[in-house]
Amino acid sequence: MGSSVWPLALAGIENFILINGVLSVAAFTLAWLARNAERTRKWHPLALSRLYAAALIIPPVATAWLVSASLLPWVWIDADRWAREHQSSHTLHLLNALTVPLDPLLGYAALTFASVAALVALYAGASAYFRIGSVVRRLGVGAEPAAPERVKQVEDACQKYGIDVGLVVSNYPFSFVWGYLRSKLVVSTGLLNALTSKELSALLEHEAAHHARRDNLLKWLLTICRYASPAFPLTGLLYRRWSEQVEMVCDEIAARRTSAPVEVAGALARLKRLTLAGLPRRQQSIESGFLGEQGESFERRVMRVLSLADEPAATEMIVLSRSWLRAAALAGVLFTLSLAGLFIASPLAIHRAVEAILHAL
Repeated sequence: MGSSVWPLALAGIENFILINGVLSVAAFTLAWLARNAERTRKWHPLALSRLYAAALIIPPVATAWLVSASLLPWVWIDADRWAREHQSSHTLHLLNALTVPLDPLLGYAALTFASVAALVALYAGASAYFRIGSVVRRLGVGAEPAAPERVKQVEDACQKYGIDVGLVVSNYPFSFVWGYLRSKLVVSTGLLNALTSKELSALLEHEAAHHARRDNLLKWLLTICRYASPAFPLTGLLYRRWSEQVEMVCDEIAARRTSAPVEVAGALARLKRLTLAGLPRRQQSIESGFLGEQGESFERRVMRVLSLADEPAATEMIVLSRSWLRAAALAGVLFTLSLAGLFIASPLAIHRAVEAILHAL
């Protein structure tokens, strides 16, 4: 069995990368067409965020299911039966008919890409997590203390939503939700002193929405999906579009909970202005999470949140704030059960179907 693991793993990695790349391009194309269709131009940001998240998640998950369903039966199926399914030069590699002239170079290239992509994804997630903590520990020399009533306002809001809170003594205004499952809201005294009470309430509701929706964990998972595809320039664009729409969703939650969309826009504008005159270049990575992406995204967010003052609520608050974890758990159960049922009922069904399609090409 030891000698058989390596070819199976290599074939799985190579097929995953190539099929995932094709599906990622197809998903990007469908998302782009859906976004620019006449009927969807006025879609709610929640619907668009789901569209972009699905375009990022479905290709690698579908590919993982397809490769698993196609190759894993080889582990327990009788060797003679497996051999009868293939030509003499085609024993394991699903894409053999298309790529055999490139092997073993293609296999090693696929393995290298998978290793680099995994490292980049882990680095992107881990560096963002630990860099923030490192910068926070260096802040806070000679800063103005925050007014006690503002500190209590933050503590009350965090207690209401079950979020831990950390106060950083720094004149630079920033806030962000730190962590994946057990979130912690980190705010600076500079932010508490910079915003009015209503603007601070809007910001706290925005950050609480990220906590309730588990956006940090989803961001980490989407980062992995983003770098798992050879079409990473396209998946990177989908990721940025998703991030923008999520910020708009949390803006709307804050505006509706405070009944003050103008204050949400005011907090955005004030923090934007203060950030432009903020930290030195080496510390600009600690920008307030409330601001999110800069440039056109910031302008679109301000314009949309101001428009909420004249628009009736189109989506229920409970839907906007709902976490995706239950849906993910259900999807994981279906993924596992469908593979188990397939392997019991007809273990070679998917393998035969995939090879038939590839041979037809």
